[in-house]
Amino acid sequence: MDLKKRLIFFTRLIRLLAYIYLVVQYILVRDEYNASLIIPVIAGLGAFYILMDRIVLKVPEERFRIASLSLMLFEMFLVSLLIFFTRSNPIVEFDFLYVLPVANVALWFGVKEGLTYAAIASAAYTVTIAISGRFPWPDALGDVLGRYVFFFLAAFIMGYMAEFTERESAEKARRVVELTALSGFATVFDSTLLESKVYANLCNAVSRSVSPDVVLILRYEPGQEQLIIAASDGVSESEANLAIPIDYGMIGTVVRDKNTILLQDTDKEQEYRQLLESQRIRSAIYTPMKWREEVYGVAFAGNQERESFNENDLNLLSALSVQAALAIHNSRLYSDLEDRIGELHAIFEIDKAITSAIDLETVLQQIVQMSIGLLDAKISSIMLIDEESDELVIAAAHGLSESYIGKGPIKVGESIAGRVISEGRPIAVEDIRDDPRHVYSDHARSEGLCSLLSVPLSLKDRVIGVLNIYTDELHAFNPHEINLFTSLASQAAIAIENARLFESLEEIYIEVITAMASAIDARDAYTHGHSHRVTEYAVAIAEEMNLTAAEVDIVRNASILHDVGKIGIKEDILKKPGRLTEEERREMEYHPFIGTKILQSVKLLEPVMPLVYHHHERFDGTGYPDGLRGEEIPLGARIISVADAFESMTSDRPYRKALPIEEAMAEMRYGSGRQFDPRIVAVFMKLAEEGKIELEWSQSRVITLTDRIGRASM
Repeated sequence: MDLKKRLIFFTRLIRLLAYIYLVVQYILVRDEYNASLIIPVIAGLGAFYILMDRIVLKVPEERFRIASLSLMLFEMFLVSLLIFFTRSNPIVEFDFLYVLPVANVALWFGVKEGLTYAAIASAAYTVTIAISGRFPWPDALGDVLGRYVFFFLAAFIMGYMAEFTERESAEKARRVVELTALSGFATVFDSTLLESKVYANLCNAVSRSVSPDVVLILRYEPGQEQLIIAASDGVSESEANLAIPIDYGMIGTVVRDKNTILLQDTDKEQEYRQLLESQRIRSAIYTPMKWREEVYGVAFAGNQERESFNENDLNLLSALSVQAALAIHNSRLYSDLEDRIGELHAIFEIDKAITSAIDLETVLQQIVQMSIGLLDAKISSIMLIDEESDELVIAAAHGLSESYIGKGPIKVGESIAGRVISEGRPIAVEDIRDDPRHVYSDHARSEGLCSLLSVPLSLKDRVIGVLNIYTDELHAFNPHEINLFTSLASQAAIAIENARLFESLEEIYIEVITAMASAIDARDAYTHGHSHRVTEYAVAIAEEMNLTAAEVDIVRNASILHDVGKIGIKEDILKKPGRLTEEERREMEYHPFIGTKILQSVKLLEPVMPLVYHHHERFDGTGYPDGLRGEEIPLGARIISVADAFESMTSDRPYRKALPIEEAMAEMRYGSGRQFDPRIVAVFMKLAEEGKIELEWSQSRVITLTDRIGRASM
């Protein structure tokens, strides 16, 4: 699904919730309105919401903008009519509906257009309330300005999200193309030692990655005066057999200077010479196939249009050329490079392992453990920068004693690791026991450490830490080993950053679901804080039952959202002070299904859904919605059932006052084996008796267990 369709789906969901709210509000106060005026507007909005995205999706791309903007103006008009016709009952607020077209425009077209429509919405709102006399002026000026701020804030946030997502998507797509080409190319060369196959593969990779009109792979042998076309695409058979003099045009410059060249307009380059009579090339890329200081040839990509290549194309072809040069080098020196090929394979495996993990601690441990295997070293450690103190702190280690780990942080610029950060380059030390730059020489001797290789963990714009490799025997690190671990460190830095980003995403995700639960609880003063207290009880039970950290997180999130389905239940049923009728009870029992429907569109919430759906099942099979019994009920749902029931009993409700703690505990014991899992009830009782949870009674007044049930036999 492309970005536009995802945004349309998101706004469709918002409109569905808004329309449900609109209909419910109208039903509640319908006697105060002129139905002949209101019903057509509500029906019009409903039809508009159903047809809008279908119409927009079918509009050709070139007309999408004008069609969308026009529809949003029409939606504002319908909202204005709704507000005008409901002026007799100012308790019912529909002003927020203006934000839907504003958010739509911002999501589809960005911040600028969103702010423009926020201004239009503000103007429409002002005119509407002025005509309807909805608010007394100037007393309501603050309320009106508050709505203006809401419109503009929604436009800015939604527009920023859309623009950020679009940039990220484009960047990710570009990186995927590049990484796929590089990875696929590297894999191909791992399987061949034929030099001719290397040239053919490089030609194919260049053709697929930047789509040029012409590709030439020119082979160069040191001491020769010409380059031979070893592989080509887009040229005739006779031209494919040409030999190019080394001093012809830009070829000699590339071979001599060993640098890449990007030409956006060949007509403006005096040194450029057309390589082919049948092709008039107007933009071109030259990249040397260079390994270390040896040039094996030149890769050429040309197009008949000017300015058809960019810096990304240049970097990609440069990387491909380097890989090709390495493959050629390996093909010529295979017998001497078997060990190095094995090391490169190990790097690839490490990359797969560390990039597949998303937990930061796991990533760090995998890096230090696998780096030891590459060099048969004794100890490896990762030190990360504490940005607040500007110090290096050991974040993970393998083979180090606790005393060495506890030696304290290192200032950036101090010791070996600190210098690596400040200088941004690897440092190899053959004997750290006598090196004056190493501030912990005594610790090194006691640990049996001799040689050290410290390489920076570098991202594109900054260094985030260092990777240290120690040996227990004197070892002179060669350039190959330094390059090897520098590559590993680069991959490790990306994996660490990805793990950090995932942790940030988890934090945002938790904040979002907490906000959703708070919004649900806020609908009723009696249930304010209910989800929070249920979550505290449920998490304590889950941890006491030794559930894994991941399982505890699922219980936590499900507890927060267990009543999310009540957003679809009529408010008069939720707040009814007396016993529910049979019809009302059936509607109330529908809220787990509504909650599951709400959550199913969020992939991160998939593990939570079974717990939300089944938290009203009873252990004896008489619960709802599916009548599951015993172990058929998910464990997390059974835990939430206990926590939810106890919190409900000890809180005021419209139809009764809170039960005293001892009576609630007695009810829990009575329901054990009937309504509740006896094992979970026992765990809850134990936690309460030991004071590991705080029991709350009647509007958040904390009551310790010994205060209320000290006389009860637990």
